[in-house]
Amino acid sequence: MTAPGADAEPTAAPPTLSVGLAVGLGGLAAAFLAAGTPLAGAVALVGIALLGASLSAGSVRLCAAAGATLAGAVVAAAATAAPPAPVVGGAVLGVAAWDVADHGLGLAAHVGRETTTRRNELVHAAVSLAVGGAAGAVAFGGFLAAGGGQPATALVLLLFGGVVLLAALRG
Repeated sequence: MTAPGADAEPTAAPPTLSVGLAVGLGGLAAAFLAAGTPLAGAVALVGIALLGASLSAGSVRLCAAAGATLAGAVVAAAATAAPPAPVVGGAVLGVAAWDVADHGLGLAAHVGRETTTRRNELVHAAVSLAVGGAAGAVAFGGFLAAGGGQPATALVLLLFGGVVLLAALRG
């Protein structure tokens, strides 16, 4: 005899912790970017809305669109000559928000919401923030070492290169 509910399929929704972390990190990214320029903050809010929709619908494509929109917010901040610190902070937090959301969707697809994944989610978020923070610190340090004569766009391109490298290593 099997336990009640043992044959039930797992709920294909991301764990609630991943949802909260992703949206929270996205909100922090929007706050950083809005401190640089209101346009970037507005674009980031659209990205957060897409991130929430992707997590509600369980859509990897919407999650990718959310990540692209958050990246667009960083580019908008750099293009409007926002100070470098909010651009770097917004970039790191935006990438971490997307990464946590994407990881949550992966957990949903593999094990469902019912499985205990709290430790996995927290470690993943911490590592994502640590790697992003280190990349942001190197980019910001390079910007400062260059004497501040380089535009913020150069800083964004350096961060983008780091993100592409991380994505290549991850995939």
